[in-house]
Amino acid sequence: QSDAMLIEDALFNEDLAPQPPQEWRDCVVRRTVFDALELEGLSFEGVMEGCAVMSTEFYWGLFNCALVAGTRFEACRFRSTSFRGCTFVDCEFVDCRFELDNLGGDCTIDDCLMAACRFVGCTWTTRAGDGKRDITRTRWLGCTHERCEGFDGMF
Repeated sequence: QSDAMLIEDALFNEDLAPQPPQEWRDCVVRRTVFDALELEGLSFEGVMEGCAVMSTEFYWGLFNCALVAGTRFEACRFRSTSFRGCTFVDCEFVDCRFELDNLGGDCTIDDCLMAACRFVGCTWTTRAGDGKRDITRTRWLGCTHERCEGFDGMF
């Protein structure tokens, strides 16, 4: 028996809050809209398919072994968010910011597969004086970026 929660065709915003982020770990989320949320400490290891995530702030978010497909992230802010062992397929990141946390921690993309993803107008901030991104062992297949800052040499 699985404790995974199925969320389909939902709308979450400031007035219609989703489950607490700690309860999302094994969710399957389909065709759902997340708009203008502040998600601190989100831990997501499930499946997200055909969703739209807009104007949402992720602070110390953990995406571990998640599968994200056909999802659009627009005007989102990822502060020290960690993507480890994830697969992103045909996703779009538009005007998103990958930033440091209040302790200077970088976003992490480790051991992921990024396939046919598009980054448009995004920025990636690294630690002062370092210039290196915390991106390791990740495969980028057919991904593109345009009008992005901090993405040079990324893939």
